[in-house]
Amino acid sequence: MANDNVIREQLEDAARRGARPEKAQAALAQVPRLFDELGALEVQLTRATADAEATLQSAARHQVAAGGKRIRPTVALLACGASGGEMSAAVPFGVAAELTHSATLLHDDVIDDGPLRRGMPASRVIWGNTVSVLAGDWLLTRSLEITAGHPAAARALPALLATMRRLVEGEVKQLSLRGGFRATEQDYFQVIEGKTASLFGWACAAGGWAAGQEGAIPAALSRFGEGIGTAFQLVDDALDYAADPEKLGKRLGADLVEGKATLPLIRALLAEPGLHARLAPIADGADPTDEVCLEVIAAVKRTGGVEAARALAREHTRGALSALETLPDGVHRRALVEAAVMLTERAF
Repeated sequence: MANDNVIREQLEDAARRGARPEKAQAALAQVPRLFDELGALEVQLTRATADAEATLQSAARHQVAAGGKRIRPTVALLACGASGGEMSAAVPFGVAAELTHSATLLHDDVIDDGPLRRGMPASRVIWGNTVSVLAGDWLLTRSLEITAGHPAAARALPALLATMRRLVEGEVKQLSLRGGFRATEQDYFQVIEGKTASLFGWACAAGGWAAGQEGAIPAALSRFGEGIGTAFQLVDDALDYAADPEKLGKRLGADLVEGKATLPLIRALLAEPGLHARLAPIADGADPTDEVCLEVIAAVKRTGGVEAARALAREHTRGALSALETLPDGVHRRALVEAAVMLTERAF
């Protein structure tokens, strides 16, 4: 089916951007039926919004269909296979993870006044903020319904509710810090552990639950997911100061423009306290000029903020990989290892 080819191209393109693309591509290719199950997931993502009100459906599908790497569903499927289950059992959880992620993006774009998402007009630009918020709310309820209907719901549903709470708390923490550029590294990690790592952790653990596992294996998968989720966000924040904007799909320095102090900027401010004075107008509500943005980006690069974020990403990836040692060796576990490395070392 056509979706299979698209998914294969997306994953192989992501693998090519990693530190060892041949190993990543080979690991993915060795997993039986991975692309078939991801194709089935795409079908289910479309069906998930079939009964939505027309306007909500359009806004939600615009976000979901924008693509993305489908990382959370992919690790859910691989985690299920690594736990001894059939990956098809984890497809509903993969759908729930992707719908939850899409909901957070709809909400984020409203909060951030974001004009673009993955190189396309954000839903809020087309349908307005109100519809985008409600479409996000609708996707969250749909992900809960899908999870509640799974045979492993007794374990997965309470965990997803707890994850959604962490997502909200992470967003509120980030909002409380916005604009002042006074966030500490502890603040930063509290934000990304809530906003990013928590859903990765749930997706991986859900793969274990879908395979019928309880106890040590889902717990190890949760640690793995949280570790790669943290690493993923660290790299994402590093790329905001260092990537090719066209390949990144958004403006370089977008976090700075939105008043977010991520790890690279936090390290630069510690190294060069004088940067606070340059950021003071932004903290007071002024729109950042291109001159200031370029100056701060240069300072982040000069002070090693980008490299620091990548180094911490590698540290969290190492911790994630150690958690995988609880699982038996096999093609699914090896693919999870390569996925973790690929996410940490990606260039855009």
